[in-house]
Amino acid sequence: MQANIIHDVRTISLKRIVNARGGLLEIQRNDDDYFPGFGQLYITQTLPGITKAWYRHHHQIDQIALISGELLLVLFDSRPASPTHGLVQEIRVSAEAPLLIQIPVEIWHGFQATGDEAAILAHMNTIPFSAEATDEDRLAFNDARIPYQWPDIGDRCSGKQVRRAA
Repeated sequence: MQANIIHDVRTISLKRIVNARGGLLEIQRNDDDYFPGFGQLYITQTLPGITKAWYRHHHQIDQIALISGELLLVLFDSRPASPTHGLVQEIRVSAEAPLLIQIPVEIWHGFQATGDEAAILAHMNTIPFSAEATDEDRLAFNDARIPYQWPDIGDRCSGKQVRRAA
């Protein structure tokens, strides 16, 4: 496990096993000491140069593992009682050095596909998505309330504001 900047964020190094027939990447087991529970698993694809930000949840723990590509994951701690309140953390992830990142509740997060190919991510959330009762706030990728400027790696950038946080 790597040291972290933001309180309660965990990065777990993953083991990739490759042989002549292919490979295996074990992400998580329910007997891992860091297993937070299971609600939903889904896979996303983010094209090169695309930024998806900002999101935060009030009840669910997000877990993200990169399957292929390269990724810049950025976290912002806006929790008033946190010892790391106001800090920004960057985590660079590649398929060659895979990580599972656990993002606690109330942490703003977003990511950018930084390589030449799409970033494929596994998202393992502790609570399943509900369209009737979303557990998510969103801000635009360039919202001034988050003290971070995404690297300009292309002219394609998404982050359409869906709902402003209070």
